[in-house]
Amino acid sequence: MTPAFRRVPHYDAVNNFRDFGDWRTSGGGRVIAGKLFRSAHLHRASLADLARIAAAGITTITDLRRPEERQVRPGAWLGKLQLRMINAGDDVEGSASAGSEPPHLAAFRESASDVAAMRSALGDHYETIPYETVHVAAFSEYFDALAQDSGAMLVHCAAGKDRTGILVWLTHRLLDVHPEDAMEDYLLSNEAGNIAERLAYLRKSTGQIYGKEVDDEALVALLSVEPEYIRRCEAALIAKSGSVQAYLTEVLGIDRAKAARIKDRLIE
Repeated sequence: MTPAFRRVPHYDAVNNFRDFGDWRTSGGGRVIAGKLFRSAHLHRASLADLARIAAAGITTITDLRRPEERQVRPGAWLGKLQLRMINAGDDVEGSASAGSEPPHLAAFRESASDVAAMRSALGDHYETIPYETVHVAAFSEYFDALAQDSGAMLVHCAAGKDRTGILVWLTHRLLDVHPEDAMEDYLLSNEAGNIAERLAYLRKSTGQIYGKEVDDEALVALLSVEPEYIRRCEAALIAKSGSVQAYLTEVLGIDRAKAARIKDRLIE
């Protein structure tokens, strides 16, 4: 990390916001800072938060939430900032009915709040997310934008850790970010996600939604990421596509020319 680089800036009401540039590449370069950002949803973003987004030079937002998620918690920037939007599920038939829960909440529902079962269920989602039609379409459009747009990109989902974590990890793989740095960025959600501050709110909301009390251990597991999750994602890509590179090329359509344009823009 370059000296004095502040990866996690202050935001009033946006969790897990951070720059995922400024990591070293295996080839000796470095991803440019100030071009790639990630976060949780922007539903509660304050006016000051929106000003910070504008000041960061963000011109495109990739929202990996499904249409129903966006309807329940629309972005606070709507009507206030003019941004290009890439929305998961747009023009994908059945995307709204295919499941409106974020992966971590789906894992919670599937596991009956047993921590070990919850972690196993979330790992299962990491194996399927990259191949779901709604995500293939959004991931592909996101990489098209990285190759074409000159402004900064913000990618987010609900918590900014699972769907976003996978897409950011794929971006780092394309840019040949050093594996240790890519994992450090992924795990930073456990710090930048403000987990301790969100426990009371999540305990109340999950109780209302699912009609049962949830202990703090389960809630922390719900909001955290583990190295095993992204390793299971990588293993699934290798098993189904042959390699991560083959997935990027054959599933997401990132040919050599597009990959070269993205690297020229984002590596110094």
